[in-house]
Amino acid sequence: CDLIRKDSIDDFITYINQNQYSLNSIINPSIYETNKFLLKQYKVSLIEYAVFFGSIQIYNYLRLNNAELQPSLWLYAIHGKNAEIIHSLEENKIKPKDESYKKCLIESIKCHHNDIANYILNQYLLKEKDISNDIMINSLKYHNLNFEQNDLINESSFYYLCKYDHYILVKSILKEMDIDVNTKIIHIT
Repeated sequence: CDLIRKDSIDDFITYINQNQYSLNSIINPSIYETNKFLLKQYKVSLIEYAVFFGSIQIYNYLRLNNAELQPSLWLYAIHGKNAEIIHSLEENKIKPKDESYKKCLIESIKCHHNDIANYILNQYLLKEKDISNDIMINSLKYHNLNFEQNDLINESSFYYLCKYDHYILVKSILKEMDIDVNTKIIHIT
C-alpha cells in the first residue's frame, strides 16, 4: 500500500513479481486505515487503491497488464483527483455503476473536488432537468458552498440549511426572507 500511495512504480513491480501477486489482488483490510471511504468498501483491489491515491504510474502499469477495470473506479478516481485517470476511464469506455454520473457528482461535491464536479456537470449532467435540487442539498450537506444556488433558497432549502447546521445562513435568511418556520416540508432524504 505504501508503494502505491507513493506511486513508486519500480519498487511496486519488483514487489509484485517477488511475491507473485496477481494484478487483480484484493488489499487486506488494515487497522491503520483511517479514510472513511476506504473503510466502507468491502474489498479494495490494487487498481482501485492506486486510482484512489491518483497513482498514475501504477494505475497505467496495472491497466496495461490487464488488471480489471471496473465501474467502481469512478468513485475512487474522484478521490484521487487525477484528471489523467478520469480521462483514461472515459477512453476505455468505463462508466460508473449508476451510469447517470449523479453519484460521481455527489462524491466530488462531498470531497470538495470542485473541478471534477464541474467537469462531470458539463460533460454528463448539463441536460439533466432535476439535478439542481440534488446539487443544492448535497452542497449544503457537505458544506461545499461553491455549488450553493441563491435562487433555490426557499422554505424547502431552509430545512436543509437548518439540518446541516448552517447557522449563519439561517440567521441571515430569517432576517431577509419571510419564511414560515412552522410550514411542513416534504423533503428527500
